Parts: sequence; C-alpha cells; structure tokens
Amino acid sequence: MENQVVIKKILIPIDFSETSLLALDHATHLAKIEGSKVVLIHVLKSGSYSNILPSLTSGGESVELRDEISSRMNQIGSKFKADTGVDYEIVLAEGNVASQVVDTANELDIDLIMMGTHGVSGFQEFFMGSNAYRVVTAAMCPVLTVQSNTKELGAKRILLPLDSSPHTRDKVRYAVAMAKAFDSEILIRALITPNHEEEKNIFNLKVQQTEELFANQGIKYSSDFIYGDDIAEMTLAEAKKENIDLIIIMTEQEASTGLFMGQYAQRIVNHSRIPVLAITPLGIVQSFSQRNLGGDYRPFGV
Repeated sequence: MENQVVIKKILIPIDFSETSLLALDHATHLAKIEGSKVVLIHVLKSGSYSNILPSLTSGGESVELRDEISSRMNQIGSKFKADTGVDYEIVLAEGNVASQVVDTANELDIDLIMMGTHGVSGFQEFFMGSNAYRVVTAAMCPVLTVQSNTKELGAKRILLPLDSSPHTRDKVRYAVAMAKAFDSEILIRALITPNHEEEKNIFNLKVQQTEELFANQGIKYSSDFIYGDDIAEMTLAEAKKENIDLIIIMTEQEASTGLFMGQYAQRIVNHSRIPVLAITPLGIVQSFSQRNLGGDYRPFGV
C-alpha cells in the first residue's frame, strides 16, 4: 500500500491522573503490537501536585519536585519496558502543557500522540478548548484521545466517517493501520447533508474505492450511507448505535460543510465516550495562531 502508516514513536503526556495512565495502557497495547518506542512527557507546573503527589507541597523546592517527578516517571517507564520489552524515553518540560507536548512531538518526530481527556485539570463540557483541544488542533501528527471510561484495550470495531472533506484518503490510511494492528472491522459511513445530496456520485466513488482498498488489504468492512443535517451528531449517533470502539476523523473540514475549521473535530472529541483518532490532513501547516491549507491535494482523483 502506498504511503503505508508506520507507528515507530508514540508520545504520551503523563500527569499521573487515572486517565493519563489509562492512555498509557492503550499505548502499551499498541506498542506491543507495533514495536513502537514510547516517549513519556510530563510538563512541570508549580502548585498542581497536592492531589496526585501528596508527599509534595506546593511550596516544595523545585529541585525536590523535579527529582520526585523524575522518579515517578522512571517507575512508569520501567514498568512499561517490563511489560512490553520496548524502549522508552522520559521528557520533563516546563511551560504551557499543550505547547510543550506539540513541540516535543515535532522535535522527536513522533508518529502518534495518545492522551487522556479527563486529566488533572478536570473534564467539563468544553474542556477541549484547553490542553487537549490545543494538542489536537496544533499537532502535526495524529492524536488519539482516550476517555476515562475506556477500559477495554484495542478496537474491534472502527468507525470511518466519509464526508465532503477533500482529505479523506489521509484518514483511510490510518484506518488500515489501526485495523491491521487490532484485527478490526471498519464501518465505512458516508455522511450526506442536504447541501451535498447532489454529490451522491462522488460519495459513491469514495465508498467504492475505500471498499476496494480494504478488500485488497484483507480488512473486514461494511458500508452504508447516512443522511442528516449535522455530521458531528450523525457520527456520534452511529458510533453509539454500532458499539464502535474507535472513531477516526480529520482535524480540518471544508467550510462548505457548514462547520468552522476544527469545530467538527472539537465536537466529536468533546462528546465522544470512546477513543477518537484525529488526523491532520497532509499539506496542513498549523500553529496555535494560524493554520494554512497547502497544495492541490485531491483524494481518489475526484
């Protein structure tokens, strides 16, 4: 397969919360299968350790704090190595959490970020407007967010929504990689809104070529067309109906979908109760302040 996805390095932000450690469990499971190296990152923030590290006070010496955090991180890394036999690396950083995670991913050529969405700062309705959302929207590599209730590892059923975005092929590549790793069935779902009903032939072509690709790769799949007014609601409803284990989406959508750039991804990750893999389209150069489309990329030749 052209441009096959290889996951050599996985970055996991650790804040010692239950959910960040759950994300590590999911990363460990994938790393065992893929032979991936894992990088554990903790971003030091003064005064934020009273609940998770009660032995340390907010007024503790910074050297003592760093030593304790380093020790905890190495304990986690040692357990990971014992469980998987795979190498790990520890990164301690200071500053803005999202910025440090994204910068580290860029510097270390990370292939996948896996992070919990219910961390120390607490998960509320629009928590994704904070650390996790900034990582999802700014990272150049895919980000897999793990929710606190996601105990079962792997993904037997993957939802692959196809909409009017021109970047579907990027998403399909990762669907193949995840399905092969977890021996998954992929549910291809063409999401058609009233504004795009006249493009049914294009959707048919996308679905057909995706089916052919999966068949050639020996991947189990099913396909269907879903009609509605809101592709985010359609995606979440289908995930619930079909007992999906993983949703794969893009971080950018066309303006013609009626959604602002990134809003679809934000709503899906905000409201999903299952893991979501968010992928940045090829050719996108993004930062916290601006994102620009690049190239004349046309998936499936349409």
